[in-house]
Amino acid sequence: MSSKTINLVGRLLKSLSKERKLSLLALFPFAILTGLADVLVVGLVSRMFTALVGQENRPTIPFSNLIATDTFSKILWLIGLYVFFNWIASFLRLLLRGFQEKLRASIFLELSKAAQKKILNQPYEFFLTSNSEELSSKILLNISRVSEKLIRPILQIVSGVFIVIFIFLAILSFAKVTAFYLIICLIMGYTIISLSVTPLIRRASKQRIILESEINKVMTESISTISDVHLTGSQKYFEKRFLKAGNKAFPFLWKAETFPEFPRSLIEPFGISLIFSIGLFPLISGKNPSAFLEIIPFLATIAVASLKLTPPLQDLFRGITDLRSGLPDVEEALKLLELPNRKIYKNENYDSIDITPSRLIELKSASYKYPNSEQFALKNINISIPVGSKIAFVGKTGSGKTTTANLILNLLDANTGGLFLDGKPLNNKNIKNWQKKCSYVPQSINLLNNDIRSNVAYGVDDENVDNNRVWNSLKVAQLHNFVKNLPNGLETKVGENGVRLSGGQRQRIAIARAFYRDTKFLVLDEATSSLDNITESDLMNELRNIYKDLTIIIIAHRISTIRGCENIYEFENGEIKAYGNYQELFIKSDSFKLLTSKK
Repeated sequence: MSSKTINLVGRLLKSLSKERKLSLLALFPFAILTGLADVLVVGLVSRMFTALVGQENRPTIPFSNLIATDTFSKILWLIGLYVFFNWIASFLRLLLRGFQEKLRASIFLELSKAAQKKILNQPYEFFLTSNSEELSSKILLNISRVSEKLIRPILQIVSGVFIVIFIFLAILSFAKVTAFYLIICLIMGYTIISLSVTPLIRRASKQRIILESEINKVMTESISTISDVHLTGSQKYFEKRFLKAGNKAFPFLWKAETFPEFPRSLIEPFGISLIFSIGLFPLISGKNPSAFLEIIPFLATIAVASLKLTPPLQDLFRGITDLRSGLPDVEEALKLLELPNRKIYKNENYDSIDITPSRLIELKSASYKYPNSEQFALKNINISIPVGSKIAFVGKTGSGKTTTANLILNLLDANTGGLFLDGKPLNNKNIKNWQKKCSYVPQSINLLNNDIRSNVAYGVDDENVDNNRVWNSLKVAQLHNFVKNLPNGLETKVGENGVRLSGGQRQRIAIARAFYRDTKFLVLDEATSSLDNITESDLMNELRNIYKDLTIIIIAHRISTIRGCENIYEFENGEIKAYGNYQELFIKSDSFKLLTSKK
């Protein structure tokens, strides 16, 4: 086994909990006991056939004096013991396999949970440079395949190696030099076959991962944009893309599954041929028919040993081959499992530390550039927001409005400068506490495929949801009457990403979600674009009347939305071009005047 394989396996096992590692160690006694039971069965066969041909059994077995000395009775006793221990050995193998599969399933769940936890705790920037479809695919496909192509083979190798060693030792003690040559030939045969197919297996496995990801991407894109598919008649387009990706993946899909079978399938007939060739050679070369009786115990023992040896030996060979073929999947899985941990201050009681600002929220000299970008998206941004005020960000698409909002929400960390609350800089220990007070409602709303209650009380277990708070939040969001008149009320299913609701209803559920959390700082990023003017006006009045200490940032192009803001910041090329209230900005900024004239 190559150093690369050992290194990857070691890194993966390092990701397991102490409990899972102890479970792996608990596999050893099971495997040893099963191996000893099979050795006992093979030994009984040798004794039985030796007695059958009238030869003397040497050495004598323990407690042999309790067995009758006549041949017939001795054979009956040996047959009875053989049948009994066969049942014991089979029962132990069944227990061993059950233990293996239970352990494999628990490791799969543990690795999946670890990968999900790693991803969810990555900084926001990580998701700006990662494809969400690929991340989901890696968790679902790669971890599952690691379970099949690495964890199961490891368990089979650990179990099989003991059984194989014990049976080989039993054969060596019985057949000595003959068995030694047989084992050497089997090892050489397997090595030659394995080395021949391993490069093919690895290439097929790598290509399969790439192409399966492409197939998943096409499928997800077509389903998530199904309305556009129907309106544009693009069914054929996506069918062709899927077929093209599928045809490209097809040869690698079947090769990745077939090539690992080669060593196991070829070594079995090779071994049987060797056994009978070696066993019959003395008979053929000596041309003495009476010699046939002498080799019957040998052939019978080897035949039964082969039957006992074949399943664990095949598991061993298949395990080693699968281990090699699964390396590309392991590498992909480790990319998730070895993501850096974000520093979490577990000793801090966030609920007891109130950092809610009472006077001022500020960005001071904040500059920011996105990962893998050489240009700054924001340059020296200075913004002062009085607590309880309503301000607006305006400007062309890509001018830096949403990026600035993300800096204030601390989803992004400024490269220079930073966020200040009541004059104090926000540090790492207080980020989570600040974010608990913040909500962000974008234009494109993502809803859970669940009921209205679960979407408003986002991230709260069903048994902990406060229905009164849900209704109050819906009332503020101007959705109370709509939900109240639904047959199932709060239990109404919204469909995948809210497909059963209108755009405006989805936006208002997202706004209700913010108020269920008792938000103190709210960013509305084109979040009322799907509302009519009257509903939008009622919503803003409700916010102003009920939540007097609520600070709101509005990012919008609709003039009616921003007209009543105390302060408006106009962005251009990552900088603040001008700011002031509506009238002041209208006077001193020609670009703002042009913007309002187009609305």
